Amino acid sequence: MCQFKSGIAIQVSESEVDVRVLPLNDSHTDIREKHNIPEDRCSFSCLSRFSTPVELVPTKLDFDDKSCWKFVFDAGKPDWWVDCMTAQCIDQLLKAAKSDIEAVMSGEKYEKALDLRSLTSIPDGFNPTVGGSLYLESLASIPDGFNPTVGRSLDLRNLTSIPVGFNPTVGGDLYLRNLTSIPEGFNPTVGGYLDLHSLTRIPVGFNPTVGRYLDLHSLTSIPEGFNPTVGGNLYLNSIVSIPDSVRKNVKGKVYLNMRHS
Repeated sequence: MCQFKSGIAIQVSESEVDVRVLPLNDSHTDIREKHNIPEDRCSFSCLSRFSTPVELVPTKLDFDDKSCWKFVFDAGKPDWWVDCMTAQCIDQLLKAAKSDIEAVMSGEKYEKALDLRSLTSIPDGFNPTVGGSLYLESLASIPDGFNPTVGRSLDLRNLTSIPVGFNPTVGGDLYLRNLTSIPEGFNPTVGGYLDLHSLTRIPVGFNPTVGRYLDLHSLTSIPEGFNPTVGGNLYLNSIVSIPDSVRKNVKGKVYLNMRHS
């Protein structure tokens, strides 16, 4: 997995490196292809023998505080690396990361996966449009107004609460596994799997549209009018029985109290 912000560091002298990156793209494979950097270490190309994938991983999107960023060798530290190259690499990756975040904040689309899994907070106004998956699994909370558009999966598995108005558009899976309650008006459209495994209650009017599975494993009761649209299975494993009306928009199986029907 290529984390934000990724690049390929190339040795240009005994004490210098140049970091090749792509705007709004952290794929090491795409970077190598765009900049014609071979990956085969047996190649006679100098760009192959003296290049290495690197990453600058943030815990906070603060571009003035380098302590918020961790420098990582994605394939291990190469034997040709000298200590002074690390500072050069950090400066170049930090500049590229700042440019990417500014572009995202202004509305540009992040084409592939955006891996921010080490972030512990996100700034107000950060609402990315991501073509691939968006990983934010270390966040314990999100600010008001955060509603990203994500082509594939959105991982917020460690959130303990969500604000009123949070209704992201997610083409793949939405992981909200540690939520124990949701506010009124939360009705996301999820193309894949909606993971609400730890919810113990849902408000009246909660009727999400889910392309695959809806996991409400810990729910102990359902309110009147509960009729989600589910393309796959509905998991209600802590409930013994449900009205027939709940089944009408479920294309797969309904799992009840460790059984299914």
